[in-house]
Amino acid sequence: MSRFPPTPREQLSAPQQEAYDELSSSSEKMFGNKFSFKNKDGGMVGPYPFLLEALGPGVDFLSLVQSLGKLPGLSVEARETTILAVGAHFQAGYEMYAHSAIAGQATKLSQEAISSICKGEKLKDLDEDCAAAYDVAKYLASKPGALPQVLWERSVKALGREGTVALVHYVGLYAYTCIVLNAMDAPVPKDGE
Repeated sequence: MSRFPPTPREQLSAPQQEAYDELSSSSEKMFGNKFSFKNKDGGMVGPYPFLLEALGPGVDFLSLVQSLGKLPGLSVEARETTILAVGAHFQAGYEMYAHSAIAGQATKLSQEAISSICKGEKLKDLDEDCAAAYDVAKYLASKPGALPQVLWERSVKALGREGTVALVHYVGLYAYTCIVLNAMDAPVPKDGE
């Protein structure tokens, strides 16, 4: 059970209801119905209950997600590879659940590739964009100190400077997301929830 259980909208304070509406509307626009971010009672799941606890940063968080989505240079395949590699490092179940669904519906990544990335493994047949994104994300999420120059140069060669900048932003944002999810012990929704 999550340390921040889902609360139906009508049980939230007026400011929380306003934030709930904003988070809900933004999430529906960004993610549609690719994964569940509300339970059957209308309570938000995943990181959302935590975001509703501190309204300013919670709403700003989703604005940052939207802003990063506008950065050029990173294909949806490389983006989702990055996010899943970070999720696998942190073993953040909800993050891997949500982004496996997104990757399965919005990318050309195979289910085998998605499953492997979630296990912390990289398939040999990933294209160079995704392979470079995976290696950089895995390194930044798991190793202290500076990113090795060889990985930086590989990423810039594969993704360009803009794509590499976007990649680094996604690693940082999803490391934060995974830490939040793990701190709150956010469960993965079961079918029908």
